Parts: sequence; C-alpha cells; structure tokens
Amino acid sequence: MRNYFYIFLGLHSFLIGLFPFYIPVYLYASGFSLGRICLFIALTGVGFCLFLYFWERVNHRIAFPHLVVISYLSEFALLSLFFLDKNLFFLIITALVNGIFNCNFWILQRLLFLETINPKNSGKKFGNFQIFVLVILKSAIFLGGILLESSGYLSVYLVSTGIALLSSTFFLKTKMTVELRNEWLNSKPLNVAKVLSFRDQFRSKWVFAVDGIFLYLESYFWIITLFLIVRESFSRLGLLVILLTVLFGFLFIFIKNKIDTLSVNVFYKSAVALYSVSWILRAGISENHSKIFLLFLLVIITFCTSIFRLAFNKRFFDIAQFSRPHEYIFMKSYYSQGYLVFFAIIPLFLSLLTGSILSRLSFIYLGAAVLSVIYLLYRSNEHREMTKEAIDQYRS
Repeated sequence: MRNYFYIFLGLHSFLIGLFPFYIPVYLYASGFSLGRICLFIALTGVGFCLFLYFWERVNHRIAFPHLVVISYLSEFALLSLFFLDKNLFFLIITALVNGIFNCNFWILQRLLFLETINPKNSGKKFGNFQIFVLVILKSAIFLGGILLESSGYLSVYLVSTGIALLSSTFFLKTKMTVELRNEWLNSKPLNVAKVLSFRDQFRSKWVFAVDGIFLYLESYFWIITLFLIVRESFSRLGLLVILLTVLFGFLFIFIKNKIDTLSVNVFYKSAVALYSVSWILRAGISENHSKIFLLFLLVIITFCTSIFRLAFNKRFFDIAQFSRPHEYIFMKSYYSQGYLVFFAIIPLFLSLLTGSILSRLSFIYLGAAVLSVIYLLYRSNEHREMTKEAIDQYRS
C-alpha cells in the first residue's frame, strides 16, 4: 500500500508541477482579470462537487487501478483544453474539467494516505508526505517554468502527455494490490440531505467550508502575487519557489518528527496563530522592498503556512480515523469545494477597490487573516473523553 501511494503521489505531483501549478498565472498572463480568475475558481468547485456526486456512485463498480488511470486521463483532458481560444467558453469548460481532475486526484490521495497512518504517527507521516511532495513538485515546477519561458505551452503539454500515458500504462499493468478498509468498500453514497445536515462534535462543517477558500487563496491568489513580484516570469517564479523550499526545509524536517509527541491542542493553536500572521505578512508584500527583505518575508510566510498545513491535516486525518473515514473525507470535499462559489462575489468587492493588483490583493489577505481564526473552532478528537458509547453514538 505504501509503495502504491507514493508512486501514485510522485507521478501526479510531477505532472501538477509541470503545468497545473501555473494555471492561475497562465490565465493572468493570457489576459484574464482577477475577477475572471475568481469565476474560474468558483466553477472549479462546481465541477468538483458534481463529479464527486457521480464518482461516489460508480467507484465501487470500477477496479481501483482503473480509477487511478481515470485520474491521469482527466489531467490529460485538462491540459488539452488550453489549446482553445482564451475566451469565456474556454474559461467555463476548463474550470469544470479542472474540478473533475482535482476531484479524482484529491479523493484518491486522501483514501490511500489514510490507509498508511494511525493517530500515533499521522503527524510524522504527513510531514514525510509533504517533504516527498515538495521535492517532486518543486523539481517539476522548475522544469515547467523553464519550458514555458523558453519553448511555450506545447513543450509542457508534450512532456506531460508522455508522463500521463506512461503512468496510466504502469498502473494498468502493475501487480501491486490495494486493500482499502471495509468502511469505505461497504459505504453508501452520501445524499444531498445528509451533506446539508452534517454536524459533528468537532465543528468540522464550518472549518471545511473556509478551508477550500484558503486553499485557493494559497494556490491561486498567492501564486499570482509571487508572479508579479518576479516581474511576470515563469522561470523566475519556478526558481523562487525552489529557493523558498530549500531555505525552510531543514527546520520543517525537525518539527515534523516532533509533532506526534507535542501537546496536540497547543501545537494546533500555535499553528493557526502563525497562519494568521502569514496572511498579515502577505498583505504587507510590496515590490518596493529590497530583495533580501522580501526573501526573508517569503521564507517566513512559507514556513508558517507549511506548519499550519501539517497541524491541520494531522487533526483532519486523526479525526477521520476515529469516525467513518469515507464519510468524513467526502464531507470535507463537498464543503471545501462547494463554498468556492463565494469566489464569484469577490469581483464585486474588487470593483470597489482602487490601485494596483498587488494592493487589491493585500485587502483580500487582510480579510483572510481575520477569517483564519475560524480554524480555532476545529476540535481535536482528544478534546473529549471518547468512550465506546460516544464512538458508537457518533458512528450511528
């Protein structure tokens, strides 16, 4: 299982680094406004939720290696759409397919990762997982940036297509097996009423809702900010991401090995505080800063964000193991992606602001700093004494 997970993750991470990482800045460089990019994000959430509803109802009828192959084919379909004329139709169809690709990747990744951990090692395991992804992803980002800068999109597309086809062939022919827990295999698809009425003692619902928003603030808006800082150069953006990874990596390795021995709640609350600080620092980013000071700020932001993601995902996977893993993972996806529709109203807010795109993004980052305190609502499964009766009640 562990080898299967890391092979799946490594190949997908490399493909994501080659181009999907660059989607927000590619859209921006193609002339789409920040408002249109917000529409792209909102429609990505729609595509994710619609396909997840369908995926839940057919996945048991499809062999697991075939589900993995579908994830690579969905990425191939996404990449192919970027040859279309860059108009509103392109934006809508590409966003929906982007949601389908994200659904395939994230659901399979979470299900596979859940099979490799337990509450005593989830922090360390997720830390190892993050480091593995960082090395593979950043290498691909570096290559993708150089290819986009020197040879254009076609070169990235050809490399990505070759990797996707080879990956699909490998998983179809591999003799490695996957044994998923019975709770997932025997689970019934979630209906709309159950999703809308979801409540638990961990206050997961609202945390899930805001987490999707923050994930896209990190992966779309923040990437656009970095792109503007490096004067709209794909290759310099790739180099900057590599540099940030190297500078904070050693300290992160030390912390991820200690997380499972630290006080769960103290570490989590500290990580949320650091995350809020990271958004305040993002709001203060300016092209007028010296390069050394700017790099210092970016390293702190990267570190604070990574520590928070480590703490948050440890809590998420620990609770998932305590509860019904399938249901909890799918609830996370429905809420985090469904609430992306709120990105559709951000253009209205942006229209009230003046100044450069960096200054307008700074207002959004200050709002994010305030909104991030919602993560403090997320309770640990150690928050209450979990007796057998309490577990049975939660699972009923």
